[in-house]
Amino acid sequence: MKRFKEATYKMLEAGIRSIPDNEVPDIYALSCWYLAQDDEARYPMVILSYNTNSHFISQIPAASSEAEAKWNYAFWLQNDVAAIGGEDDDQLAAWFASSPHYYSEEQNLDAEEDDELFEQLLQKANAFNDEFIEVIIECVSELFSNGVINEKFGKHIPVLIHELEYYDKPLEWTTRANPEGVAEEFIQSFGKL
Repeated sequence: MKRFKEATYKMLEAGIRSIPDNEVPDIYALSCWYLAQDDEARYPMVILSYNTNSHFISQIPAASSEAEAKWNYAFWLQNDVAAIGGEDDDQLAAWFASSPHYYSEEQNLDAEEDDELFEQLLQKANAFNDEFIEVIIECVSELFSNGVINEKFGKHIPVLIHELEYYDKPLEWTTRANPEGVAEEFIQSFGKL
């Protein structure tokens, strides 16, 4: 896990630093969209992107509210800056293979015909994905504490850690990853999404 975490931090930092400086004044938030690549729980990933005030304002007529246009990822630019994890991430594969949550492709295929095995693998996958999200939360928190976000944007801006659906867990992830108060507008809007 240590190597994966180090690689993840470096990729997130490099992604943030790669954002064009001329866009920085218009950016109000970053996104770490969490998903399982190809709906395969063994390949969790996060895609880093950002949204701008000008894009958010342009989306208001299409949304049910201003808050939805601003905070619902469906209305964001979805301009991938960095992708971490997934099927082709060697560090993720090494971590998964050495974890107690590992299961093989053969077991995965066998689970399609075996309900008990399916449940066992589902528990392993959920546990591994929980650890994956913890690494993302820690890395985002370190980006704040190491000054990377403040240096790039001239202030702290929220980093949302989320899925496509909004529910309590992503709210907790975002709350834990951001310094106190930084994601408050998103958190207050959460119930309206």
